[in-house]
Amino acid sequence: MDKKVGSTKLAAQYPKAFEKHQEAKKRDRSFSEALTNQSKGNAKALPHFPAHKARPKTITTAQAQRLARYAPVIKQSAAKHQVPIELICGVILQESSANPRAISHAGAKGLMQLMPQTARRFGVANSFDPAQNIEGGTKYLRWLLDRYDGNVELALAGYNAGEANVEKHGNRVPPFRETRNYVPNVLGYTRAVIDMLRPPTPPSTLAMRDKLA
Repeated sequence: MDKKVGSTKLAAQYPKAFEKHQEAKKRDRSFSEALTNQSKGNAKALPHFPAHKARPKTITTAQAQRLARYAPVIKQSAAKHQVPIELICGVILQESSANPRAISHAGAKGLMQLMPQTARRFGVANSFDPAQNIEGGTKYLRWLLDRYDGNVELALAGYNAGEANVEKHGNRVPPFRETRNYVPNVLGYTRAVIDMLRPPTPPSTLAMRDKLA
C-alpha cells in the first residue's frame, strides 16, 4: 500500500508543481471573492453560446488581480445592461489584459479598447477612465447582442471588426484573421471565468437534466 505524502514533503519533491498550484488557488480566490457573489445575481445565460465547447484560456494571477480591481464597475454595468459578467471579463482580458492604459496600434483605448468613434457613440468622454470605459464597452456589447438576436459569436465579431463587416459577409464572422482569432479567444476567457465564478454542476443534476432533455 502506498504511503501518504505530506504537503511539506510533496512541496520539496515537486516545488514547481506545488508553487503553480498555490498560485492558481491565490488567483482564483482573489478573482472569485471580488465577483462571485454578484455574478450569482447576474447569472444570465449566454444565449447561443455553447460554453461547454469553448476551450478555456489561462488567466494569470496578475490578470485576475487587475481585473478584480474593477469588480464593482463590472457588476454595475452587467446588471444595468443585462450582459453576463463573464462575457465582459472575457472581452477585457482579450482586449487589454485588464490594463486601463492600453492603446492599440489602431488607436483603441482602455480596458475594453474603445475606438474614439465608438467611445463618442456610447457616451464615453475619457476612455482611460475604467468606469467610463467599462460602461461604454458593456453598452456596446448589449447593442450588438440585441442586433444579432443574442448570438454571442456575431456580437464579438462586430465588436472586433465592426457590425458593417459582419453584415457585409452575410451576418457571419468575417474572414479576417484577427477576427477569426479574436472570437474564440474571448470565448475561451469567458469559459475560464465561468469556471472560476460558478461551481460545477453536481453529476446527479447533470444526469437528471439529461433525462429531462
